[in-house]
Amino acid sequence: MRAAAMIEYGEAMDAMPMSVILVIAVATVFLSVAVGLTYGVRSKFVRTRFIMTGFFIYIVFTLTASFWQFALATLPYTIPAALLGVAIGYFVGVRAASEKLKMQGVQYYMEHFAHVHIHEVKALNWWSLINYYSVMGVLVLINLVGLSNVIFDGSRLWAIITSTVGALLIGSIVPYLIHLWSIRATGMH
Repeated sequence: MRAAAMIEYGEAMDAMPMSVILVIAVATVFLSVAVGLTYGVRSKFVRTRFIMTGFFIYIVFTLTASFWQFALATLPYTIPAALLGVAIGYFVGVRAASEKLKMQGVQYYMEHFAHVHIHEVKALNWWSLINYYSVMGVLVLINLVGLSNVIFDGSRLWAIITSTVGALLIGSIVPYLIHLWSIRATGMH
């Protein structure tokens, strides 16, 4: 009975694409680093900025590991999507962040820049929608990667769709990360 279960487990592991196993391993490393930063960096702003940057790198790694074999096929779609994402990220995301920074001041902004407050969502403040978009976009992308690799078994069409969505998301995050790294965080506790 136990031998049959071990054989079945081994067959299941053989059926799992190596890219999925690799992405899960790197996710474990990312989450471990995030926990380490939580206890090792006192400044909430600096800590969150590092975690957001690490998460960005994880997204890029996930797409690369999952769809490297389709890189040339995706370029006609991912390049325009990334450029559109950069434009949206700059004209919407950075503009909203700059507006929030001006309205709230540096200290308050650094303490609450990544929060989604209910009263801000009800008021349809730009920054609350941007933070919500970022979180939901990443969740949609992670599910698309799983769908493409596991359910559709690495289909070229789904690789192109997922890579295009990923390029749009990555492009929209880049200007926001540049904005965050442009803020001096000295003297933060």
